[in-house]
Amino acid sequence: MSLPPAPPPGGDEPTGPYAPGSAPSGPYPAGPYPSGPYPAGSYPAGSFSTMPSAAPPGYAAYGEGPPATTYSGMAIAGFVLALVGILPCFWVWFQVPGLLGVIFSLIGLGATKERMRKGHGLAVAGLVIGIVSLVITVAFTAFIYSTDDCDTSGLTFDCSFDSNN
Repeated sequence: MSLPPAPPPGGDEPTGPYAPGSAPSGPYPAGPYPSGPYPAGSYPAGSFSTMPSAAPPGYAAYGEGPPATTYSGMAIAGFVLALVGILPCFWVWFQVPGLLGVIFSLIGLGATKERMRKGHGLAVAGLVIGIVSLVITVAFTAFIYSTDDCDTSGLTFDCSFDSNN
C-alpha cells in the first residue's frame, strides 16, 4: 500500500483574498451599513432598563406561559352535593344536599361565567341533578302523604301495598 501522489506545486492553492498570508494587517474596512446614531462603545444611560418589566395586561411575560386557571370550588361543591342528593335516603322530607347542590351550582355558574375559572360544566350538571333530585323528593313525599296504603306518623312512614284490595 502506497501513499497517493503529492499535488503539483502551486496548483491547488487558493488565490485572491483567500490566499495564505493575504489577511489584512490593519483594522477591517468599514461595512456598507451606517454605524448608528451613537459612536462605537458609548451607549445612552438607561438604554437597557427601558424594556418593560411586565407583560401587557392579558398576556404572559416571556417564558412564563399562560396563567394557570383553577376550578371553581362552588361548582365542584354543587356537583358533589347534587350527587349526594340522588341517594334514596334523602328522598323524603329532607333534601338538604340537593337544595345546597342547586344553590352552590348557581354560585358556581356565576363564578365560571366569564371563563376565568374552570368548572362551568360541573356547575350545570350540579344544577340539573339537584333540581331533578328536588322534584323527585317532592313527588315522592306527595305520593306518600296522598296514598291510603302508607301510614305516616311524624317523620316515619310505613307503606304496605297489598294486591288483594
